[in-house]
Amino acid sequence: MTDLTMTKQTELSPALTSDFALELARSTARRLFMTGWNGFVEMRYSPDDVDDEDDDFAESQTDDAVQTKVERAWDNPETPLADSMSSAEMAAAIKSGIDPFAQSSDTPGRVLHEQDPPPSLIITALAAAHLVDSKSHLNSLFQPGQVTNFTCPTGPFFWGLDQTLPNLIAHWKTRLSSCDTADLHSIVDDADDGVTRRSRTRKRGMLDTRVERSLAQNASVLLITTSKSHMSDALSAIVTRSVAWPGLTPEIVLETLRLTHSVTGKLAEDEICKRLPDPDLLKAFTPGQIDAAFAAPTTLAVADRLVNIARKLIRPVPKVTLDAVHGLPEVGRALDRMLNDLQAWRNGNLSWSEVTSSAVFHGPPGTGKTTLAKAFAGSAGIPIIQTSYADCQKHGHQGDMLAALDRAFAEAKQSVPAVLFIDELDGFSKRDMSHHHSTYMRGVVNGLLEQINRANDVDGLFLLGATNHLETVDAAVIRSGRFDLKLHVPHPNKRGLVEILAAKLGPENANRLDLSSLADRLLGLSGAVAEAVVRDALGRARADRTPVRQEYLDSAADQIAPELDEDTLRRAAIHEAGHVLVMLQLGWPLPKRVCLTLQGGQVEHAPLHSMTPSTAKEQLQVLLAGRAAEICILGTPSSGAGKGAQSDLAQATSLALAVERQWGFGESGLLWDGLSAADIWRAPKDVQEEAECHLREAQDKALEIVRAQKSCILHLAEQLLRVREMNGADIDACMRGVFQEGHAFGNHTPSESEPSCVVGS
Repeated sequence: MTDLTMTKQTELSPALTSDFALELARSTARRLFMTGWNGFVEMRYSPDDVDDEDDDFAESQTDDAVQTKVERAWDNPETPLADSMSSAEMAAAIKSGIDPFAQSSDTPGRVLHEQDPPPSLIITALAAAHLVDSKSHLNSLFQPGQVTNFTCPTGPFFWGLDQTLPNLIAHWKTRLSSCDTADLHSIVDDADDGVTRRSRTRKRGMLDTRVERSLAQNASVLLITTSKSHMSDALSAIVTRSVAWPGLTPEIVLETLRLTHSVTGKLAEDEICKRLPDPDLLKAFTPGQIDAAFAAPTTLAVADRLVNIARKLIRPVPKVTLDAVHGLPEVGRALDRMLNDLQAWRNGNLSWSEVTSSAVFHGPPGTGKTTLAKAFAGSAGIPIIQTSYADCQKHGHQGDMLAALDRAFAEAKQSVPAVLFIDELDGFSKRDMSHHHSTYMRGVVNGLLEQINRANDVDGLFLLGATNHLETVDAAVIRSGRFDLKLHVPHPNKRGLVEILAAKLGPENANRLDLSSLADRLLGLSGAVAEAVVRDALGRARADRTPVRQEYLDSAADQIAPELDEDTLRRAAIHEAGHVLVMLQLGWPLPKRVCLTLQGGQVEHAPLHSMTPSTAKEQLQVLLAGRAAEICILGTPSSGAGKGAQSDLAQATSLALAVERQWGFGESGLLWDGLSAADIWRAPKDVQEEAECHLREAQDKALEIVRAQKSCILHLAEQLLRVREMNGADIDACMRGVFQEGHAFGNHTPSESEPSCVVGS
């Protein structure tokens, strides 16, 4: 939000919704104001000293007459200076910083005294008065067995609540209309300190015990917590009413100023409200910031100081929006739905519990996951608070790391509506993994889970995460309810690359350059690489003082993404066509996409979610089909099938080992272990031999299929060389009528939203 100030008095917070609530809130604040203060609240008057009807407090014998007169302005208000001024004079006074409603002709205005409680405590009392917004709520608060939960997510106010509640409860009790009342025990629980899970569990047990002891004494309980999630299920079940902390609101500012800065009980309300910061910013103020602002000499100066502090509190809204995100239609549509939900919630048409407020972006590095989070915040017009596993871990041992994580969540809660973005979620790895720091990781993941649970209680807080490897993140972290949406962010397709290049070049340059051929070269690379190519090309053009030309783009691409030679490209096309052909011959659905890349090529297809002995054999044939096509058509295989841990041969080796040592499909028995391709040479000799047999058999089957359909592979490879990228519909159109009679193939094209597995050279 960039507008710091309010423009209408009607924008006041509806925290005090009735005459009863407003009157009780005012008398509650006055009650606190009449106490002694020497660093702690001291009761200056007992409830018996108070006249319940007119709230006429006994005068302090320790105060001199002048101070008593000023402090009791609500009982004997002086005549506002404004009553003797013309409109022009009032406007001039306000312009000079004087509030003519808050001061009289005799008294320039109230000043704070040493024995006055700090304004932050007055504000704490007014916020707590939100608990008693009607006579029925006041009476129920003191009924035996009642447990009222007041959730205050801003921990800095806990000390103030601890200080003020005894005074407030004593005053509220004098206003009860029912004789059947109980003692009200206030219990403040601030167990939000980043301690270990074991300590938090112990604190929850202690909290339950304290509540149980109060109820056993036939008392009622006012329980103050930072979050509903701090309570055990057993304790939550007996809570009869829950009320949320309203924070500092414009209305509470006005009521505080009546006590601290007015001798008339009146204020220039319209002018003060025009100057106040946006209500969302006011809610983020800490007690220290409040006291610093209220130290200003006049009501208008307080409002101005609040604005000055708010300016430093404002987190900038990212400038990038979803309009700048290209090549990710499914992800974009999901985020647009979240934006629509946010707007409906802001308009009061949707409760926050109905809003989809969490998502995790997963995919290879450089695909724009962080940019997506910033773009979502930019489109929503809200700030983003960023952290990551590395940011938290660098603080030191486990306690320091959890404290850093806690600070990020606390900062996000105070900035709502806001986005909290957690990068490197794969750092929070699975707790059941056996490694030398498994105990450390268990505590870290448990701490993250606690924070996410508490964040779910905060209206207006979006939780976004990012990871390169979703499968390595602890399942409890990314389950629904914590991260509802799992949005795959792949490398952009050809169309997406063209859009990225055009956006970075600008419409004038994009319309006269051949971006399609450049996108062909960049297939399989990230959008970040495409942007780097454009930056390089624009730099070359600036150096030559000329508009960007195609040769600049080609030269930049040569530096960042050198093109493959024609023979290598043809071999890659044959390799990928082999994968596709065997898939179709086995009756698998049409692939989602096949393309040629600088790494050779890849085929994306719908994953198999479970395996049988039959489907495992088919998967092996598909993985080795590219190599088989090279042998069949070119006479020899290349190294393409074995480059890296994600290559065809690596995946096939892991699959063959899983057949033997994980799924019990082979001859090695039912004993389980986690052997993968990297462990093959540590496996017993007989297991190696069995895995080799599976691979040989699958390659022979794949060779048999591709030899029978050699012409189909060549036809598909030639088309792929021409266009570089084909989707399911393109493959269907290319292959129909080409298969030899008697061979059917799949006709289902996966949607873009379906996850995909990748095979290729």
